[in-house]
Amino acid sequence: MTERGLYVPTNRWSPDAIGHGLTECAQLREITGQKYLFMLVEHGGAETSAAHRTLLEQGVAEHDVPALHLTDAAWPAVAHVLVAAAGLTGGDAGRAAALLDPRDLAYGAGPNKAFLVAAALDIDVLHRRDSDLVPDVVDGVPRYPGVLEAGAIGRPLRDVAGLLGAEAVPAALRDRRVDFVGSSYLGDAPQDRRDVLAAGLEHAVALQALTRPSGPATPGLADDVRDYFLAEGQRYHPDDHLELDADADRIELGVSCVQGVFRQLPEMPMIRTLGTDYRQRNLLTQLDAPVLFQSRKMRHVYGDERHVGRPVPGAVEYALRDLRLVLLWVASWRQRELIRAAPAAYLNPDGSLDAGRHADALRVALAETLPEIEAMPARFAAVYRNAAASTDGPLAARLGAVAKAASDRATDLVADVVRGVDDYCWLAERWPALVAAAPAAATELYPLILS
Repeated sequence: MTERGLYVPTNRWSPDAIGHGLTECAQLREITGQKYLFMLVEHGGAETSAAHRTLLEQGVAEHDVPALHLTDAAWPAVAHVLVAAAGLTGGDAGRAAALLDPRDLAYGAGPNKAFLVAAALDIDVLHRRDSDLVPDVVDGVPRYPGVLEAGAIGRPLRDVAGLLGAEAVPAALRDRRVDFVGSSYLGDAPQDRRDVLAAGLEHAVALQALTRPSGPATPGLADDVRDYFLAEGQRYHPDDHLELDADADRIELGVSCVQGVFRQLPEMPMIRTLGTDYRQRNLLTQLDAPVLFQSRKMRHVYGDERHVGRPVPGAVEYALRDLRLVLLWVASWRQRELIRAAPAAYLNPDGSLDAGRHADALRVALAETLPEIEAMPARFAAVYRNAAASTDGPLAARLGAVAKAASDRATDLVADVVRGVDDYCWLAERWPALVAAAPAAATELYPLILS
């Protein structure tokens, strides 16, 4: 039985991610003594599948690590078995299949496929590495983050070695199991707001204020913007350590490790919306579960499509992904308040997450905040309009185009988020059944494993 997995969700040509992923799995096997499976989870990018397979075959032979190549072509057969075994029929079966494999960019799609594969193959610990990340290298040797993740995941907090400030950990947390470990990035920020920052820090602060319940009155907001978008990517940790990160403010999903939680709750398959793969991490913090930051950050570099020429259509499309996240944040903050008010109500008797209650809270939060959400595109557009007025040239053109698109498409953007929340809640309610049914799909998955 494979005990742990490391997966790369990708929709692009990913030779570096494949090479490093297999190498890291081999290293983790030696350090932990446990079997590892590398998973390349493709979502789109069919034109690269054959070349990916060649690289996987070479890497498997070199490292003696098994690899599962989950392509777009292979997934429908897996999903068909899963959905049927979960007892979903008719329209429900079609809806589940569509949400597990949305035919568009969806940040939660790859993780959800990986979670169900892990459930099918009896894997309970998953490391994630995004395809645009590479490890830090010191003296020619990669510093893979899995070393720190594997040393902490699944342990009671009191037993985690290298935990900074261990003596100050609240007594109520010391016996809690660590189910999530993550880190931040070196290099380019996870969220691309370079144009707004280039127009002036005050515009970036105004934009970030839209994502906070207290708005511009949020204490330390300007410092938070500087830290997240400018400083964190330059902050290097030469030493190995872990920290308790109560609000998970620094933790990005692209380099992370999760145990068990993915069996209890999916990520959000909302189309073209940033941050929709952070639901598990966020819920754990809302329930005061220990979430750890590890110091082996990976390097993040924007692709050529965001560096060469910065074309207006690409800048607009990305900013609208950001806007959908801003709209989602409005409901998410209200959901956070509901959960924080009675955290025990969102747990099953065995302490696991109650996906149905989580979905109920998000539906209530959306209904309560919908008027604010409907007003938000105009506020977002105003920030970009003001930023455009403060500069000139191509930068002003891009900013102005985003402002116009946010205004012109406001109704559709709100509808996207409302529909996305409804889809996610529907999927969350059926997630336990899909996970329980996952072993039925193992026969479809074993032939995809190269060894």
